[in-house]
Amino acid sequence: MTEETANPERVLVGRQRELNTLWSQFEKTTAGRLHVTLVAGEPGIGKTSLLHEVAGRAEQVGGLVLRGGASEAEGMPPYLPFLEALGGYIRTAPLEQLRAQADPIAPILATILPELSLRLGELAPGYPLPPEQARLRLYEAVGLFLSTIAVSRPLLLLLDDLHWADTATLDLLCYVAQHQAVSRLCILGAYRSDELASRPALERSILNLTRNRQLMTLALQPLNEANVVELITRLLGVPPDHLLSQLLWKESEGNPFFLEELLRAWLETDGLTVTPSRASLSPSSPAASLPVSISGLLRLRFARLPQ
Repeated sequence: MTEETANPERVLVGRQRELNTLWSQFEKTTAGRLHVTLVAGEPGIGKTSLLHEVAGRAEQVGGLVLRGGASEAEGMPPYLPFLEALGGYIRTAPLEQLRAQADPIAPILATILPELSLRLGELAPGYPLPPEQARLRLYEAVGLFLSTIAVSRPLLLLLDDLHWADTATLDLLCYVAQHQAVSRLCILGAYRSDELASRPALERSILNLTRNRQLMTLALQPLNEANVVELITRLLGVPPDHLLSQLLWKESEGNPFFLEELLRAWLETDGLTVTPSRASLSPSSPAASLPVSISGLLRLRFARLPQ
C-alpha cells in the first residue's frame, strides 16, 4: 500500500435512478404540492447517503433543508425527529423572520420547542386543554409552522431512522401530510425494511399515507458488480483487479456499508496492495474475521430473531 492512498470515505454510487426519482419529488413540491417519500432498505444499504445527496442538491438550488432523526436510545422525548429539525431552524433563523413565522402559534410550539422562548422571549401562556385537544392544537401548530417556513423557500424535511420513531412522531407526520397538502414541503424519510414487521405504528402510518395517495416508497437494492467496482475505485483512487472486486462483491453482498468497512479493515491490516494503477489482494490475504463494525451490526440483527 502506498502512502499516497487516500483513506476510504463514504461515496454514493449506483443510485442514479433513485436519486432522479427523489429529485423529481422535490421539484414537484416547488409548485406547491406536498410530497412524502420513504426510502426503505436493509441496514447499510445507503438510505442516509441518498437522503444527504438530495439535501445537498436542494440547498444548491436555494431550498431549505431541515434534518432530524429517530433514535433507539432510551429516554428520548416524543417527536424527536421534528424536535431536531425544527429546533435547528429556530436556533439559526433570522430573529424577525422567525417571529413572523411563529406568530401567533409560538406558545403552542414552545410546549415541545423551548428554543422558541429563548429566542423570542417570554411567551403568553396558552389555555389549558384536555390532552386530546392539546395534541390536536400542537399538530395544527407544527403543520402551520412548516408550511409558513416553506412560503419563501421550498422546504425539504429529512426524517431518518423512522423504524425507531415513536407513535407520536408518526401520527404527527400523517397529520401534516393530510392537512398541509397544499404547501411547498417535501418530506423525505428512511426506515429499515427488515424492521417494519415489528413496528406496527410505522406500518400503520405507511398504510394510512398510501391509502390517502400521499406516499411514494422507494426500496433500495444491493449494488451490482459494476457498482461495486466503481465504489472501490472511488474509495481507493485506483481500480481493483478482478479477484479483489469479485471477493468484495461476494463478501459484502452488494451492501455499501459492509463493502466500505471490509475495505477499510483490509487496508488497516495490510491485506491490500495498492499501486498507482491497481488495487489487489496482498500475498497475505485478508483475515477471515469480520470487522467489529459489521459483526456488531450482525449481532444486533440476530438478537431480534426467534431462537
